[in-house]
Amino acid sequence: MPENHRKTIAPSRFPCEQEALSFVFERFPAQNNYLAWSNFEFVAEDGSINEMDLLVVCSQGACLTEIKSRPGTVSGDQSVWTSEHEGKKHTQDNPVLLANRKCKRLKSLLARQRVFRNVAVPYIEPLVSLSNPEVRCQLQGSVTNSVCLRDV
Repeated sequence: MPENHRKTIAPSRFPCEQEALSFVFERFPAQNNYLAWSNFEFVAEDGSINEMDLLVVCSQGACLTEIKSRPGTVSGDQSVWTSEHEGKKHTQDNPVLLANRKCKRLKSLLARQRVFRNVAVPYIEPLVSLSNPEVRCQLQGSVTNSVCLRDV
């Protein structure tokens, strides 16, 4: 992807996340209508600070990607996910829900901008990337609609 079509606001402080971003950027379409920003923050109307891993905008729409790089097995449902690796478990709220909240906050912020005065703000699709090439995804049901694995 040409440098002028992507903007890394700050490098990731997490090596696995930075590696995942590099993987994405190396395979991105080199087209003028594909734009990407990584590692930035915005302050929403409610005062919350929202960290963004990756935002991609193209003629088909916009996608906010939350990168999760844990190795091992990921299982869970609409509410809670569990990552298990080498006998250790880590439980967290479903990150798709967090990404969806960020999408709504960003859309609300964009809607207040002058450039969108007479134009509809596009829908921003939430996505969670399980970026570790060794991850085993055991998520079930509709939650998998917003989750992608690394395509090597």
